[in-house]
Amino acid sequence: MFRNHPSPSILSPRMSTQSRTIAWLALTSLGLLSACATPSGGSASADSSTPARVTFRDYQEGTKFELVNEAHTDRVELYSKISTDPSTKVANNEVISALLDYLSDSGFESQARSGAAPRTSSAWQYSGEIETTAGTVFLAVNSSTPADQRKMFLDCYMNHVQLWSNVFQLQRVDAGPGEVFKKPGTKR
Repeated sequence: MFRNHPSPSILSPRMSTQSRTIAWLALTSLGLLSACATPSGGSASADSSTPARVTFRDYQEGTKFELVNEAHTDRVELYSKISTDPSTKVANNEVISALLDYLSDSGFESQARSGAAPRTSSAWQYSGEIETTAGTVFLAVNSSTPADQRKMFLDCYMNHVQLWSNVFQLQRVDAGPGEVFKKPGTKR
């Protein structure tokens, strides 16, 4: 009849490192969503957090995924303005801190160089940029980047995009229907 197959738990050692990291980041961000409704004097300690911005770009598609923490940008102020670029989202200080820890543990910062990533590029396929009070570093990759560095970067990129997708945002956008959220690859 039916066989009972044990399924791995959400953070099982049988899951890949990337799957565990995505699950951990998703659970962390969902667990901290309640802090979104707390005033800045609430449980989230904005004064002890370092302002941070993490941006990943896909130059070929022309997309940008930017996360900032509450210490960097006021959520209400950003989301109240009419914007033509809805790619910036504000996450809790703790979520960005966990993301920065993940990027550091993955080797992103050890491979990165000082300065800001190019805003556009025909030489690079993807880039990632971290801005904190300690400075700005970036890492860019293309098809000629060594395979191990490219794999590490793409793991960081995909985890960042997954987290970015799970951060709730209600932003006013200055665009008509279908102009903001286009199907990737159409370049309309």
